[in-house]
Amino acid sequence: MLSFLILSLVLGGLFAVLLVSLALSLSRARIELPPNAPTRLLEALGEAGRAAPRAARKGRPLVVCLGDSITHGVLSANYVALLEARLPEWSFSNGGVNSELAYNLAARLDDAIALDPEAVTVLIGSNDANATFGLKSALGYYALHKLPERPNLLFFRENLTLIVRRLKKESRARIALLSIPPIGEDPKHYAWLRTEEYAQAIKDIAKEEGVEYLPLRERLCAYLESVPAGRAIPFERFGQAQNRAARSRLLLGKSFDEIAAANGFHVLVDGIHLNTHGAAIIADLIEGFLRGAAK
Repeated sequence: MLSFLILSLVLGGLFAVLLVSLALSLSRARIELPPNAPTRLLEALGEAGRAAPRAARKGRPLVVCLGDSITHGVLSANYVALLEARLPEWSFSNGGVNSELAYNLAARLDDAIALDPEAVTVLIGSNDANATFGLKSALGYYALHKLPERPNLLFFRENLTLIVRRLKKESRARIALLSIPPIGEDPKHYAWLRTEEYAQAIKDIAKEEGVEYLPLRERLCAYLESVPAGRAIPFERFGQAQNRAARSRLLLGKSFDEIAAANGFHVLVDGIHLNTHGAAIIADLIEGFLRGAAK
């Protein structure tokens, strides 16, 4: 009896250690910067390379892809990796950071600018929109990022405009803004309509500032209109779905497409992030922008 009790305690302890280890692995994966993040590329260049980054690249042009988790590519299919595979003549820097708003991106442009890239793409705003869905969501983002005010559309516009103007003033890069994907796949839901407002703001800013506009939302919505309506999980379960998707992907090795299908989505994984089809649409748009820039 005593030996059974001891064995149970040992096994229970090992299981607890395993759970903690898995949780830590999941946490690290969520916050760890990609190996080709702007900060890491600058560190790799050294002092001489930082003084003349374009010369250090020896004629291989650099694209910095700025954004949030959709760009980071751990919780969402990695479109930057798709671009690297498609365009080996270009170098790519993944400037995505999970959960960030335009305010956070505006505060970390220095490293991207210091790389003196030939092109910069910006895909930001999903978290800005998501932060407006009730007080709990707003307070969560407010506390996490120490925001100066409650997230709203005007706050987003101000920060995205600041991002574009800094890039125009302090870099020689061609700039492209991508509109954000819908949140959820129900065109009648207020989450879909809210992201439409933010996508329109991005389009307006691109026109006002004279930079390229890449219609990601329009492409995704056109695709969704062409396929049968799915039986997606309801909006109220998106938060749970995001945590479950992260565990399924990072701990169980499930593909983004498998998780998307289990949740009833065509292009979204968990209501906000993209599966491989959605990521491929982003890559298509950016590839077209870059090939046009090369002409």
